[in-house]
Amino acid sequence: MEHISELAVLVVDDQPIINEFYRKILEQLGCKWIYSALSGEEAAKLLASRGDINLVLTDIDMHPGNGLELLQAIRCGDIPNTSRDLCVMVVTDYNYRHNVMKAVGLDCQGFLSKPLNAGLLADKIHAALHRTVNLAPAETYRGIETDIRLNRAIASPDSLPPLESRSPSVSSPAESSATMIQDRAPPLENEGSTHPSVAPPGPSDAEAALETALNELLPAGIKDGFLIHKQGAIREILNLLDHIGKALNFASEAELVEMIDQLEQMSTDLFQQEYLHQREHSYQPLSAHQAEHGLILQRTQMLSGKLGRHPERAIKAHQQLREAWYRHISGKDRMYVNFLQNQGSRA
Repeated sequence: MEHISELAVLVVDDQPIINEFYRKILEQLGCKWIYSALSGEEAAKLLASRGDINLVLTDIDMHPGNGLELLQAIRCGDIPNTSRDLCVMVVTDYNYRHNVMKAVGLDCQGFLSKPLNAGLLADKIHAALHRTVNLAPAETYRGIETDIRLNRAIASPDSLPPLESRSPSVSSPAESSATMIQDRAPPLENEGSTHPSVAPPGPSDAEAALETALNELLPAGIKDGFLIHKQGAIREILNLLDHIGKALNFASEAELVEMIDQLEQMSTDLFQQEYLHQREHSYQPLSAHQAEHGLILQRTQMLSGKLGRHPERAIKAHQQLREAWYRHISGKDRMYVNFLQNQGSRA
């Protein structure tokens, strides 16, 4: 479906005021069929009874049945009259990468973060509907734990202004993104690891250092289809990131937002594939590795939030995102390659 007006949307949040907030935005976008549920369990019953829902927007922190449990039930085919590839978007805070990466592992089609405006929601829905999900076997999803971690102070509806004071605006998605993600992420380079963090290179040798790090992701003698794919995917991501950096000086805000959304989707797709690959190989530092994936996703959204009124901040955010990629490739990614090499030598 190309138009939001054609969708039947289910909004799932245990706070009625949040459901009403999304209803108002969706109505402004022309959506005619909007349903709501106050828990994952209630949402599952509604999905089973209707069979015509095209899109689910779900919060995570709910009971009975949190958002991850709902997504898992959909992907496992446990809900009657509901397709396993139903488009599901998860509402979460990127500071809680534990939840983000589990949703990635469960093949959610996109992420949302409060608060939103109509323009940003429309862009996110459009991207999610056009994301192709290659479903894994049901047992793969069933093996993913669905416990959650949330900072309730951040996720609380009290953090949202009253409905009447936040009328949605289609014209300024970047302004909403700036509110959505703040520069509050703690450094994660050493999380779950005794290895020192990798300092980013200086401007003069940045390109050579990054190329060396990329080449080390596919050492001679190792034959792993995923690593071959991963190296190519990262090159595409970094090429797009470099293009965005240059475009900051001349492209319109709408064009930049579209490119950054594409960058986020490409990154999310790769991270989901690596999550499954690491699970398949019983990689013990998986959580720390995925936490850095969450940091990169957060930095990507920060870049979107700095567009418009603060171009100098956008340039800085672009540099920080590029450095986050370098640290990850040189650190956690290289550690995983070493693990696969050692695993292969023991086989």
